[in-house]
Amino acid sequence: MKIAAICDEDTAVGLKLAGVHEVYVPENNARELFKEVIARDDVGVLFVSENIADILSRDIKEYLLQQKGFPIVVEIPSKEKEKAEHIDHISLLIKRAVGVDIERKAL
Repeated sequence: MKIAAICDEDTAVGLKLAGVHEVYVPENNARELFKEVIARDDVGVLFVSENIADILSRDIKEYLLQQKGFPIVVEIPSKEKEKAEHIDHISLLIKRAVGVDIERKAL
């Protein structure tokens, strides 16, 4: 399975260097691009930067409610500051699967 990402240009450079297989920088087609990537069978993880996730919030929520196995959609921080109202979907997935709430603490 491949790892893909939908993000801004600066994040795309870092993800390509980190070895992410497919990195997409949407111009005006973020929704179509998201729907195209999640429909594929060869993508296991899809990273979406926060600024793009804001645009796709309704689409991401609908996808997560369908509870499909793959791809797993992971929101990653943008180069801007993290928003206070950010929802950690990975923690929600862990809580649903394991039944335990996970808290992150700063070191």
